[in-house]
Amino acid sequence: MALHNPPKTFFKSLLLAGLSGLVLTACGGGGGSDDPVAVSGTDVAVVATVSSSYDSGAVELVGVDERTSSGSYHPTVSDLAVASHGSDYYLIERYQSDRIKKVALSNPGVFEWDYSTLGASDTDSSNVYDLVFAAPDKAYMIRYGADTVWVVDPTAGRERNFKTGELDLSAYLPANTTGSPNMSAAVVVDGKLFIAMQRLDSVFQPNNTAYVAVFDTATDEEIDTGKGEDGLKGIPLIGGNPMSMVHHPDLGLLVQNQGSFAMDYKGGIDVIDPDSYAVEQRLDDTEETGLIGAIQVVDADTGYYLAYYNWQDIALTRFNPATGEVGATVAGLSGMDLRALALGPRGHLWVADASAGAPGLRVLDADSGEQIDFVATDLLPADITFARDR
Repeated sequence: MALHNPPKTFFKSLLLAGLSGLVLTACGGGGGSDDPVAVSGTDVAVVATVSSSYDSGAVELVGVDERTSSGSYHPTVSDLAVASHGSDYYLIERYQSDRIKKVALSNPGVFEWDYSTLGASDTDSSNVYDLVFAAPDKAYMIRYGADTVWVVDPTAGRERNFKTGELDLSAYLPANTTGSPNMSAAVVVDGKLFIAMQRLDSVFQPNNTAYVAVFDTATDEEIDTGKGEDGLKGIPLIGGNPMSMVHHPDLGLLVQNQGSFAMDYKGGIDVIDPDSYAVEQRLDDTEETGLIGAIQVVDADTGYYLAYYNWQDIALTRFNPATGEVGATVAGLSGMDLRALALGPRGHLWVADASAGAPGLRVLDADSGEQIDFVATDLLPADITFARDR
């Protein structure tokens, strides 16, 4: 597992009369299935999947209610991620591929567009981690390998109209830089864009203070939080190597810090007040907690995280996001290769299980942690988002 490129991650459709909601079908495809099959329902899980040999990837679609996989769409590279907004999803081809492709659920086998994520001044891979929306026609492209966030218009039908601006994060380059501030995650809260930056050192270790920069989404100007040091306007984090952020209105902004895979426990979960910008450590990682992997908040008192103990030795663990108290490991979900968590539109917790012998999505009752379904996937699931047909 490369520290700077963790896995995060896809022809023709037919709307069939007589069925309620969306029905997707296609020809082409690849991966583990001959042809993708129809998926019914209004809400759809979009799943980035990778082969066990890590030489290819694809996207699989799963109806949230029917809970069967379409099989593989859009065979591609293994370093991929997926994002969504409304009835569209975005296939992000990351390190050294540097493409982003838009797909409409109503026509899942066809790209609406296929654009580069590289600018004329970029000297290395942009390595996009996410696409975060402020409005249907305005989103922020989080470019891990660069020092600028792109402001883009996802509705643009021509590539020359796609990029509309950029946010400069070059002030956050540390002295012992990898060449970028390593922006890794972002979220929009009440008109403000929060961008987490790992600021890894020259050997990709989290030995520099990680930061969260804050921008006004109306003006795209950086906000001086008054918390930074050495002239920086952002918020210094307590944990190192931030990988994801989750906002909850009663809790604030929870930042998942992975720390180092050397197991020296420099991570944990920080919480930022999105109004005052105060930060505190909610959960410190230890040998007992494991490294804090992906997190998901169900409500103010219930959350889950992936506890990393070693390669393919990962457990799903409950915690209280209000207090940081760590609960029990979910029964039957430990010592496994778990990759991602997502809270679905029906309130279920979806867990990406990349066990090579039987990969798939485990759908859990988010309150009890009990498994209610298992959806087999062709390839190993690595990233999950949800889209909804209009």
